[in-house]
Amino acid sequence: AEAFIPLEWAAPVTEPPAVLLSGLAAGVAIGLVSSLLGVAGGELIIPTLVFIYGMPVKAAGTGAVLISLPTVLVGIGRWVRTAKVGLRTELGEVILPMGLGSVLGASAGGLVAAVAPGPAIKLLLGLILVLSALRGLGRH
Repeated sequence: AEAFIPLEWAAPVTEPPAVLLSGLAAGVAIGLVSSLLGVAGGELIIPTLVFIYGMPVKAAGTGAVLISLPTVLVGIGRWVRTAKVGLRTELGEVILPMGLGSVLGASAGGLVAAVAPGPAIKLLLGLILVLSALRGLGRH
């Protein structure tokens, strides 16, 4: 397990009833925050899986994608229903090309992740999260 919070009360959740209940609670909280911020939630899901459930960071990345899928689908459905966001130009100029690039990047990333050491991936994730947080705080 890769959970490293050095507090006894923050040990990884391992008992089946606790895993189910805490998973539901974490899912509700992450889904709420993700919907409010308009993000898929990986920035919250991966640390939750690693630090609370002790999941290896590589598995947590894959798990985050699977967990995020319903959130993304709900967000897309909400966008389609409200149609308040005018993304027609951005869709062709940025979103579709970026989506295609992400498929290529995910394919390459999967190959790299298979051979990259877990601690290096965890460090990279941590740096990205810290930089994202600092940038977000700098805007407000």
